Amino acid sequence: MKLNDMATPLILEDAAGMVFLKAKGVPYALYRQQYESSRRSVFLAQHKFIFIIRGEKHLHLPDQDIIVRGNDVLLLKRGQYAMSDCIPDDTYYEALIIFFDDNFLQKFFRQYGAEHAHLQAPPSDHHVVLFTQNPLLHSFREQYKQYFETVLENPEPLLQLKLQELFLLLLAGPQKEAVWSYVKSVVQQQPADIEYIVRHHLLQPLTIEELAQLSGRSLASFKRDFQQRYQCPPKKWINEQRLAHAHMLLNNSNKNVSEIALECGFENVPHFIRIFKTHYGCTPNAVRTKKAIM
Repeated sequence: MKLNDMATPLILEDAAGMVFLKAKGVPYALYRQQYESSRRSVFLAQHKFIFIIRGEKHLHLPDQDIIVRGNDVLLLKRGQYAMSDCIPDDTYYEALIIFFDDNFLQKFFRQYGAEHAHLQAPPSDHHVVLFTQNPLLHSFREQYKQYFETVLENPEPLLQLKLQELFLLLLAGPQKEAVWSYVKSVVQQQPADIEYIVRHHLLQPLTIEELAQLSGRSLASFKRDFQQRYQCPPKKWINEQRLAHAHMLLNNSNKNVSEIALECGFENVPHFIRIFKTHYGCTPNAVRTKKAIM
């Protein structure tokens, strides 16, 4: 079955309906097709283009909600935590997602910055650019899908060129100001304040690596700067803050232990109970029982 056979959806071996396009083990793109609605929380570790082909994607970001429909394209900045709903139309949901990183944008800016200097587009704080596919973007999308069916000996240079082509197409279209503003915001960004990043995302189930990405630092730089600020390793400090919040909820709410664990950023409930007992010398249920007796 061909990916461009739109009459009959492709049956994928992946249970989630996803196929990755990789070069040297690095994912460059993802083709997704599914029959059922799904919801999942995601951390955007890479920048990405999302071409919606069929159905809808509802994206819930910290500062806005976005609905993306068939024939829309979404350009998303990395370093965000979001809730994503994929909703099929009367048949199925279908999307093409293309990933890229800061290094690509740095190289692209060095190569093409001079010829786009006339664009009066200051760096933007917006994390999202949404636009509709025109015939050229539609053609690009259909051509790109063919790479999922083609075995190439060394696909990396070609995939890099296709990504450059996509940005150049956008910079020649009506969305050029917004796209160039996006590029400049990534290229010229400064590391974010660690205290703001950590406290803003304290109760979200993010790893130290993901918090480092959110702050615009390498993992080593993040750990060093965090230690200087708090005189404590980040994992230890974050766990202590989450446990303190959990202890407060045990004493002041009727939520059960599993609900409290999830609310405090612990996706593994047994792990939460174990480190809670290590820190406080008793289990969460023991705290709740003691409160009831008092």
